[in-house]
Amino acid sequence: MGLNTTSNLLLDSNNLLVSTSSFVTLKKTLLENIGSYKTKGFLFRFSYEIGVSAANAKELQKDQSSHRGSKSMHAMYGHVRDVIIDPNFNKLLNGSAKHIKGQWIDSFEASLHKKYFEPSTQCECFTLCGYVSGFLSTKYNHPLVAVETKCVAKGDSCCEFEVRLEENWSPDNIKVYKSANIINELETTYDALLHHKQLLDKISTFHNNLTQSVTEKLSLQEIIQSAYDVLHIPILIENLHGDEILQIGLSEKQLQLIKDKQHSLRYTQKYSNNSFYQSPIHSKLISPVLINKKHYANCSFIYLSSQSMEENDHLYLDRLSNVVSLCLLYENAKIEEQEHLTHTLFDRLIHKKFDSMNDLESYLKFFPFKIKSPFSTTVIQISQKQKSDLLIDLHEQLLLFSKHFNTYSVPSLFSILGENIVILNTQYTDKKRFAKSLKSIIQYIEKRNSNYLYSIGISNSYKDLMEFEESLKEATISARISNQDQIKYYEDLGFLGNFIANMNATQLHATAKELLKELYDFNDIKKKDLLYTLYKYLSNGQKLKETMEALSISMGGLQYRIKRIESLLQKSLKDSSFSAYLLLILESLILLDELQFS
Repeated sequence: MGLNTTSNLLLDSNNLLVSTSSFVTLKKTLLENIGSYKTKGFLFRFSYEIGVSAANAKELQKDQSSHRGSKSMHAMYGHVRDVIIDPNFNKLLNGSAKHIKGQWIDSFEASLHKKYFEPSTQCECFTLCGYVSGFLSTKYNHPLVAVETKCVAKGDSCCEFEVRLEENWSPDNIKVYKSANIINELETTYDALLHHKQLLDKISTFHNNLTQSVTEKLSLQEIIQSAYDVLHIPILIENLHGDEILQIGLSEKQLQLIKDKQHSLRYTQKYSNNSFYQSPIHSKLISPVLINKKHYANCSFIYLSSQSMEENDHLYLDRLSNVVSLCLLYENAKIEEQEHLTHTLFDRLIHKKFDSMNDLESYLKFFPFKIKSPFSTTVIQISQKQKSDLLIDLHEQLLLFSKHFNTYSVPSLFSILGENIVILNTQYTDKKRFAKSLKSIIQYIEKRNSNYLYSIGISNSYKDLMEFEESLKEATISARISNQDQIKYYEDLGFLGNFIANMNATQLHATAKELLKELYDFNDIKKKDLLYTLYKYLSNGQKLKETMEALSISMGGLQYRIKRIESLLQKSLKDSSFSAYLLLILESLILLDELQFS
């Protein structure tokens, strides 16, 4: 009875019939749930047990050859149409032959695979192999294993198999068949599923606890501490430039060592969204912290030489980085809310929208820090290194500065005035500490905004907020100075600062026009060259040699230019008071960026 005459398969001696469609469904289900490798072993061991049962139940005549018994059973049960097999089993059993060969004619398993599955690259008659192995092993009381060597399912002309004593097969050939019996396989699968469930429960509990911490508005430090208490893995949160934001579980010495060896980290492996790196002294599992789909920071597990990564650590890190994102998002929202309050109050101060200082100060109690003297005012001017159609987002820049002032514990109020960011610095008692913090903040922000230039001016300190207007003028003048210093203090300008503060731009240009006469034409290249010569000559104390070297011209050329300049000015430069006042005007124009020399 072959496959072409029935749609059922008789699988054991108790006449249990299984339809071909049921077998196909069984195989598909196994492939989908336990994979190809385990499916082979399952089908082999399943049919092996059927073969054992069939051999035990079948009473054969003593003079009937064993191969005829298995052969007739195969054909009778509809496994194949016929079996061709070497009858010399005794040679196999007594060791005079290593193996015997056989063929299955019209294997049901190969036919079904060709009809219902993708083309195969390997033999597919695992059920037939299992049945033959179980039947023969039981019949001859020897551990015999049949392995298919050719198969119609993979394009061979026939389904061919070899039977050997188990000891004569290499372990690799029969590993898939001998790994476990069906019960053990199911127990192993159950244990794996149980372990997986316990892992998911643990990860879910870990994530729920972290999320609950966020809803309770615990600080990021407290949340990271609770994660460390559960996992006992050092945690490091860094910005995109490798600067530390927060860490737990590492000493200062270990942190410095990790920082020093940062360059030696080498990418090793990917785990979901996480990347694993190794160096000679430590390993690092990194997960990106995303806010509004933007890569904002990195959250990492650190493994020192005494600790290694566990298989499922990346699952915990995924949850932790998500919670860190929530915390940072909440912090940003809180900063924006605070900035709205400070912006409103500071705007009232800037634009004098208050009846009295007492009216203004009544709002100060709502701030998280004390607003008290001494004060100073900072003005930040932002420009682009390369011209772009994109405008500078001053509000985004303000939030960025505000956040980092908060990180460095510099109590300040922020606002936007025209094209500048204005900052009211409170508790301005330690100028050196303020300067150090401001320099660190600027360095970080410049890394994030490589196309931006920041010019910063800081006023003198003052004790009464009624002096704010004057301090704003001082900070603005300092910020506009175009020297090499990025942070400029009004007090360092001395007399020149007072001169500029007490003369507005209109007055300055009127005075310059009166003194410079025909040279007051900054768009004329030739006249601008003469202005530059005049500036260098006056700033070098009217010393010809130093001026000649600075301008890289001959003495005769310099003397000619000076005479030309005096002619246009209609005044001698030997007049010391006139020359001093002229130099002061030129310095003022340059500092205020009204006059530029390339």
